[in-house]
Amino acid sequence: MRAFVAVELPSAARESLATLQDRLRGALPADVRWADPQTAHLTLKFLGEIDDSRVDPLIERCRARVAGLGEIDVELAGLGVFPDAKRARVLWLGVRSGTRELARAARRLDAAAARLGVERERRPYRAHLTLGRLPTPAPLAVERLEGPKGIAFRAGDVVFYESRLSPRGARHIPLARLALDAPEAGESIDFAPEF
Repeated sequence: MRAFVAVELPSAARESLATLQDRLRGALPADVRWADPQTAHLTLKFLGEIDDSRVDPLIERCRARVAGLGEIDVELAGLGVFPDAKRARVLWLGVRSGTRELARAARRLDAAAARLGVERERRPYRAHLTLGRLPTPAPLAVERLEGPKGIAFRAGDVVFYESRLSPRGARHIPLARLALDAPEAGESIDFAPEF
């Protein structure tokens, strides 16, 4: 199974993201493949292909590593591109506040996954939300685009997702919610996968 752990955006933030994408469409090339705002998330740890037998142990180890971190106040703002403005492939929305806390959660998840044989991340964590992808590298003067004034929300948990690829794009299936504060005794925070 292909999996990752991410912060899920609440509905108000997803609506703001959809409004931003609509506004940017006219200023960008027509062939941009826009990310679906309804599945928008801030990836903390991409796990890649993992054996089904390792899913439950990974969830439990990740749960233990993020418990007690505390809720994260996030504000999304600022546009950018990867790898650079001369050869843009990915248009992203940056994170103005909450970056330190998100990076801390990402490091903890990376360490937890490594203990179960998942490859460590080689690059430093850079919080961002993908808005769209260009099919071929192209110059993109992102500084001329107007980003949002700020999209703010509070994250109380992170989600362990399965990612199923198809010709229509990836489908993200939540497998477990991992509370950033320790759950009350007996509280269940897992939920069944959608099939």
